[in-house]
Amino acid sequence: MAAKPRRLRLAVTSDALAALSHIWTWNAEHWGTDHAERYSSFLRSEITKLETTYPSGRPVPTRPGFQYTLIRRRRRGHGHVAVYEVVGDVIYVLEIFHTAQDWQKKIADR
Repeated sequence: MAAKPRRLRLAVTSDALAALSHIWTWNAEHWGTDHAERYSSFLRSEITKLETTYPSGRPVPTRPGFQYTLIRRRRRGHGHVAVYEVVGDVIYVLEIFHTAQDWQKKIADR
């Protein structure tokens, strides 16, 4: 039986926090504040899970050392991508992008 990964500390950067705020605002404007609250809570919960699920992240091809996880409510359709880096005992959530964005180019240009 494989050992459980150790729990790391999660740090969300100001860029990722700004993205979460923008996502909330967009959802509130298009679907209402209740939906925005539920979706924002869902995203934050999924991001918090990175404390233990970080090993399952996929490598970002354009940025060695960076990983990403796909966050979607349903199997199909759009969602969000959380890009992170593990440094020592800390997971830094660097950015959050909508899956329709060319997020790999944006990370490569960073």
